[in-house]
Amino acid sequence: MSPFEKLVQFSTNFTFSFNWVLKALFLLAMLFYVAFGVVVIRQVSLMSKTLEGTFDLPIKIIAWVHLGMILGLLVIILLAF
Repeated sequence: MSPFEKLVQFSTNFTFSFNWVLKALFLLAMLFYVAFGVVVIRQVSLMSKTLEGTFDLPIKIIAWVHLGMILGLLVIILLAF
């Protein structure tokens, strides 16, 4: 069987699944959420340089924990697919 015949056979047996589209959109949304988490880290670091106070460390910790939870969720989602 030639490669072209294999391609034709694959294309005739291919069924479109909305499930794959939904998974791709979900992964794309998670990548945007990871980018948001990185931006939050950057903004918190800029804010702590500008404003000095007693809440710098807790806010930084919360931002890093938030990013860690985002990355953990992304890993779980990638393993689930």
